[in-house]
Amino acid sequence: MRNSQFLNLVLPFVSMGLIYATMLIGVYISSLNRGIACPDWPLCPNGFAYPPDKFFYEHFHRLVAIVAAIFTGITLIFFRKSKWRLNRLVVAILTSLLSVQIVMGFFVVSTKLNPYIVAIHLSIGVTIFSLTFLLLRESFVEIKKKGS
Repeated sequence: MRNSQFLNLVLPFVSMGLIYATMLIGVYISSLNRGIACPDWPLCPNGFAYPPDKFFYEHFHRLVAIVAAIFTGITLIFFRKSKWRLNRLVVAILTSLLSVQIVMGFFVVSTKLNPYIVAIHLSIGVTIFSLTFLLLRESFVEIKKKGS
């Protein structure tokens, strides 16, 4: 039971860190006007290989986003089995938003940084971050209740 409680706290915390890092890198890339330096989606021309200098920042952003999506997906799979009613609802919403976020990433690149699409993409990222925080908070509260 202790491993389960530990994972209930660690998984959403690490997911939040990766999601936040992805958002920060994305904002940094936008401030450098390199948001569409790499027109291929989902990866730059070299795939997972080390990119040329002109694609480095965008490639790094996309790799961190892939890792964040995979880790958040693992978190959601773990929480899907939870008996906590609120967590199941949040997991369902987060799974949907994560799928939409990936599609929005494609539209950000294909529309060449349309400001509305970029704003929606960032807003969904912030919502995913917030709901993951809600999972973390709810897990903490539930573990405290069981410990009392």
